[in-house]
Amino acid sequence: MKNFRHALALLAFVAAGATHATPQRIVLLVDEVKTVRNLPLLIAEKLGYLRTEAFDVTVMNIRDEIPHAQMLADGRIDAIMAYYHHNLVNAADGRPSQAIVTLGVTPGAKVLVATGAKDRFRTPADLKGARFIAGGAGSSKTTLANWLVLDGGHDLDSYTRLNTDGIPANLAALKEGKADLLVAPIPVPDSYEAEGAAQVLFDLTTPAGTRAAMGTLFPSSTVFMNSEKVRQHPEMAAHLATAFVRTLQFMNQHTAEELVSMIPPNIVGKDHATYLANVRQALPMFATDGLMPADGARKEAAVFAKQHPKTLGVDIGKTYTNTFVERALKAYPAGRY
Repeated sequence: MKNFRHALALLAFVAAGATHATPQRIVLLVDEVKTVRNLPLLIAEKLGYLRTEAFDVTVMNIRDEIPHAQMLADGRIDAIMAYYHHNLVNAADGRPSQAIVTLGVTPGAKVLVATGAKDRFRTPADLKGARFIAGGAGSSKTTLANWLVLDGGHDLDSYTRLNTDGIPANLAALKEGKADLLVAPIPVPDSYEAEGAAQVLFDLTTPAGTRAAMGTLFPSSTVFMNSEKVRQHPEMAAHLATAFVRTLQFMNQHTAEELVSMIPPNIVGKDHATYLANVRQALPMFATDGLMPADGARKEAAVFAKQHPKTLGVDIGKTYTNTFVERALKAYPAGRY
């Protein structure tokens, strides 16, 4: 009996040690790890915020052959870093998900107006009849064009959306008068202005510029999880939210130069100056505390539904939660990242 009790005690000790030594794995799928819109991920990894004694986040780059919503629903991944509007689509498709931390509060883009059209297009009210280079129907660029047109008091059929065919083709269209405006996500090439083809009409890279042009902030980059997983595993959501709240605080108290010095050389590449310039453009996008701006979420959902009517019945309040960010902010107030 004594040996039996000793064996049980030993098993309990080993089990406790294994639990302590082996953190729970969280698989985070990221929409293109190397892009500057996912800068918070790179900084969080460098700071060591993704791994604790309890959790270890494994980063996985997006796979085009398998829909990410399917991977989220069937448990192959635990969370995704991508734009907020995916939660609207997921809810409409019967696979509800929730943004648990909001990283970006601007579109991270500029709207350029062709030099030959700059006197005709000055405000959203002028956009009737405009020809926008804005990409595909489901792209975030098109959502921005739709937002501005609707804000100007026009219907979506009052403007023409043109596909994006690459910088040379875009330049030619702007110069030759075949297009009036271009939605250009960061990093915005300087060639458009340098060659005299276009100039900035709306700067949607900063919170101030976004509010001025769009009326509210614009939820862009988020980390989201399947809604049922959030309910069953709030500890996972809390870990991810806390890691990125701390990261945002760090980023907002350091310069672009300091942040770039933390990025792996294989991501920065050989052209350090260009990468630094791209980070400078992207940094204002993350000037936030991680909370979802409720007015921005409502407005984005309303605009998105104009192009995608299936999302009309989505309960916006269920597509995000600020609960975990609020807890993280109490634990890590400003300056205590």
